[in-house]
Amino acid sequence: MDNYRQRVGRADVLLGPTNSDAREVGEIRRILSGSTKDEHHQLLIRLLSGPGFEKPNGLPALEQHRSVYRRLAMLAAQLPAEAGDLTDPSLFAAVAEWTAVNDPSLCVAALIHYGLCIGSLVELGKGNGRAERYAQELAAGRKFGAFMISELGGGNSQLATRTEARFDSRTREFVIHTPDDGALKVGNVSINHLDNMGILCARLIVADVDCGVFAFAVDLSTPQPLPGVRLSKPMEMPLVPFDYGLVGFDQVRVPFDAWLSDGATIDAAARFHDPLDSTRRLARTLTAAQNVWVPGAIGLAAAARTCAAQALHFSAHRTSMARVGREVPLLFYSTQQRAIFRALATSSVMTCLVNDATRDWADALQRRSKLDDSLGASMMWAPWSTTNRKLSLVKALTAWATEEVATQCRQQCGVAGVLLVNRFLDYLGLGQVFNDASGNNFLILLDTARMLTSGTILPTESPAAGREWAEADFVLEALRIRERRLICSLTEGVAERTAQGLDLLDVWNPLLSSARDAAEAYGLNLAIDAAIAATNSAADELARALLRDLTLLFVFDRAHRHAAWLINEGLLEAKQYTLLEAAIDRLCDRLLPHAETLIGSFGSPQPVIRSPIADPTQQYATALARKLAIPPAGAFGMDTRPRQ
Repeated sequence: MDNYRQRVGRADVLLGPTNSDAREVGEIRRILSGSTKDEHHQLLIRLLSGPGFEKPNGLPALEQHRSVYRRLAMLAAQLPAEAGDLTDPSLFAAVAEWTAVNDPSLCVAALIHYGLCIGSLVELGKGNGRAERYAQELAAGRKFGAFMISELGGGNSQLATRTEARFDSRTREFVIHTPDDGALKVGNVSINHLDNMGILCARLIVADVDCGVFAFAVDLSTPQPLPGVRLSKPMEMPLVPFDYGLVGFDQVRVPFDAWLSDGATIDAAARFHDPLDSTRRLARTLTAAQNVWVPGAIGLAAAARTCAAQALHFSAHRTSMARVGREVPLLFYSTQQRAIFRALATSSVMTCLVNDATRDWADALQRRSKLDDSLGASMMWAPWSTTNRKLSLVKALTAWATEEVATQCRQQCGVAGVLLVNRFLDYLGLGQVFNDASGNNFLILLDTARMLTSGTILPTESPAAGREWAEADFVLEALRIRERRLICSLTEGVAERTAQGLDLLDVWNPLLSSARDAAEAYGLNLAIDAAIAATNSAADELARALLRDLTLLFVFDRAHRHAAWLINEGLLEAKQYTLLEAAIDRLCDRLLPHAETLIGSFGSPQPVIRSPIADPTQQYATALARKLAIPPAGAFGMDTRPRQ
C-alpha cells in the first residue's frame, strides 16, 4: 500500500495504462470481448463516437423519446446488411454492448428493433415475403418495430394471452381484437408519428377453436395511427426513458401473410394444423426473446464494467481532504478498495458467464434450430425458461449483478455518482429495467429451479481449475456442495409435498425462497466455471494473474455472503471465515498496484460514454465544468481592481 501511495502521489496525476501495460490490457480486453469480432467493436465505437449520438439531457419526455428513434435510424442506416437478418451474431452483440454504454435507452430500442422484431420476422416468417419486406425496412431504419406480448390485466399474462386474431375463412384475413382493457398490450408504441410496425402475439382462433398463441406482423402507424389501432400516451419510465404505452385493436383486419405461421397451416377448407402443441407453440412464438437475453446481458455486463472502471479511475484521481490523510487518493482507503475491486470482480466474472452464453446463442441463431421438445413440460410460472433455460437465467443473473455493481460504484463516488452526466444512474436503470424486460427474473429462477428438481438440468460439476487455483479449493468445493444440497433439499421438499396429494400451488408456495436460492446457487457456479475457463485461456502471465485474482475475489466474496449457511452446514469453520476476510484484503492489496491496467482493460472509450468522471484527458473538475458549459474565468470582462 505504501508503494502505491508513492507511485500515485498527488491525485491530479492522470492514471492510464503505460506502454508496459499495453500487452496486459490488450489480452484482458480480448478475454472480456468473448467471441465478438474486433472489426465490429471498432465499427460501433466509431459510429457512436460520431456527431449526433450524444445522449441529450434536460429534454421534455416526448422529445427524449423522439431523439432515441432519430439515433436508432442513424445507426440502422450505417450498419452492414447482416444486421437485417441476424446472420452475424457478432455484429448484433457489438450493437448491444456499445449502445448500452452510450445510452441505455438506445440499447433497449435496438434490442426490440433487431432482436425481437427482426428476430421474429426472420425466425418465424421463413418463406413469407411480407415478413422479409418488413425486416428489410426495419434494417434500413425506414420503419420502427414494437413488440407486443404482455397484457395489462394480469401478472404472467404471457401464459394467458387474451388478444384474439380470428381467422375469416371467407376473406382469408385475420381480425385482430382487444376484448377489454385488461387485454391491452404494453409496448413501445406511444410515439405514433412514426412509421411503426409491431410483432403482435395473439391467440389464433380458427372456426371458433383456440389454436394457440402466434406472432403477427402488423402496421401500427404510417405515420398516423391506422384505423382501429388505439395508441396511448407514453407511460413514463424514468429509469430508462422509452416510449412505452398501451395499444388496443378494434376489429382490425390484416392479410393472411401477416401471420408468422412458423410451419403451421390453414388449408383452403379452413382446417388448421400445427406440428407443435399449444405449450410448445407459445415457447416457439417467443423464441426471439433469446435475442434480448444474450445481447441484453452483453450490454448489462458492459455497463457493469464501465461503472467499475469509472469508479476506479475516480478513486485513483480524487483527493481526500480529510485531516487523517490530506492529499491522499480515495483509492488509498481500504473500504474504497474493497468496494470497487469487488465491483470489478463481479463485472469480470459475469462478463465471462455472458460470453459463455453468447457462444450458445450464436450457435442456435446460426442453426435456426427448432424448439427443444424436452422443454415444454417445464413451463409453469412463465414461458421464458422453456424457450432456453440457460440463456434466460444468464439474463436474470447479469441484470442483478449490474444493478448491484452500479449501486456500489455510485455510492463510492459521492455526489459525482448521482450526476446523470456521469452515467451511473443510467447503468443502474438498465439493470433495474432488466428485472422484468423479456421476463421477470424471479419467475425465471423459479422455472429454473423446477427444472433442477425434475432432473432436466443437472447440477454443475467441479471445475478443472488447476494447481494455480489451490488458494480457493476449499471455498470452491463449499460453494459446489451448497448448490447440490440446496437442490437436493428442494427436490425432497417437492416430492414430499406432492406425495401428500397437494396441488401445485400448495406444493411450491412454501418452497419459493428455497427455489430461488437453489437456482441462484446453480447460476453462481456456472459463472465461476466460465470465469475459471476464460482466465486459464489468457496467454499473458500478468493478465492471467489479474483475472485469476478478480475471480478469486468474487469467489471469496460470495462465500463470505453465504458464510452463515456454510457454517451452519459444517462447510466452513469459524477460523476459515476469518481467513476469508484476510484473503479478500490480500487480493485487494495484490490488485492495487495494477489500477492503471485494470482501468484500461475494463473502461469504455470516452467518446462513446462521454462521461466527465472517466475522462482520461483532464481532471474531473475541468471535465465536468466543460460538460456543463460554465463560462471560463474572466468571460464577462469584470474589473476586479480595488476601488480608489
